[in-house]
Amino acid sequence: MKKILYKFRALGPSILWASAAIGVSHIVQSTRAGANFGYIMLIAVILANIIKYPFFEFSTRYTVVKNETVLDGYKKIGKWALYLFTSLTFLTMFTIQAGVTRVTAAILKNWLNLDLSFISCSLIILTLCIGLILFIKKKFFDSFIKILVLTLIVSTLISLFVTFDIDKEISPTFVETKILSYAGITFLIALIGWMPSPLDLSAWSSIWIIEKKTSGRDVSYTDNKFDFNFSYIWTSILACAFIILGANVFYGSGIDFGSSASKFVQQLAKLYSSLGPWAENIILFTAFATMFSTTLTCLDAFPKVIKKCYQLTVLKKSKKITENALLFFVVIGTIITIAFLGSHMRFLIDLATILSF
Repeated sequence: MKKILYKFRALGPSILWASAAIGVSHIVQSTRAGANFGYIMLIAVILANIIKYPFFEFSTRYTVVKNETVLDGYKKIGKWALYLFTSLTFLTMFTIQAGVTRVTAAILKNWLNLDLSFISCSLIILTLCIGLILFIKKKFFDSFIKILVLTLIVSTLISLFVTFDIDKEISPTFVETKILSYAGITFLIALIGWMPSPLDLSAWSSIWIIEKKTSGRDVSYTDNKFDFNFSYIWTSILACAFIILGANVFYGSGIDFGSSASKFVQQLAKLYSSLGPWAENIILFTAFATMFSTTLTCLDAFPKVIKKCYQLTVLKKSKKITENALLFFVVIGTIITIAFLGSHMRFLIDLATILSF
């Protein structure tokens, strides 16, 4: 029991990374992959996770050994590398945060039957996230994320096994989407771009490791290795789980996968409801836990990343910019993006994932 508790405490920065990764790439993109292409997309997802593993692993190992973030390492390569990373962050930041917030709001609205606009639901989600980030101590925040991720792992596996009992009829008008078609290749690029997450997220876990070290908590090489491998393996497993879920529920049914967040959630809940209200609640809880954890950790990470980039490119130790100010900057930009592009969830997500690729 003591060993289990020790391992649980060892989970930290990489579990935060997993929380950010297990979001749109899983609940939306992986489910879409299974729905449109079937089990064949498992090959693409498994290969993407294997190929990207060394890049993410190196980031955490570099940070623990060198005691500095990979962004400091980018600066040593040349300022151009840091400027490139900063530009990519600003190009994708509002789109990513808006995409994950919008999907979370859609799930909450449908699950609780809220008579509110999507902007209002998004504001509720963002306000809750701001409260957790600003008013909960870091160690409690980390524990909250750990519990949330472990809960969604269990609920996702339950949701997956439930799909094998869903009575799905193959539509006579069903036409298989070809992977090598224009639509197939475009979607494949979008899927791989965020599978298991964009490569720039390696800097996030790097910053979280340094943050944990500066707070007085030890991060040993062994603990970091366990933290990373546990988080990465389960992130990969859940990606495969959502592909199988999408294939079992949607593939061959002739149902047009919803382009809006609301329609997507309604379709998913409707098919699960055939097994009873309990099954519908399980998938909606799984979806909400997945997306809320992503929304929360993304909102925690972006201000930290921007501040670090600013310190390295403008001033080494800047007193002119704070994480709290940047937090509200990200929130305002997110709300504006949702207001203008919120009704086009598929476009919003594909844009973010293709930019990340």
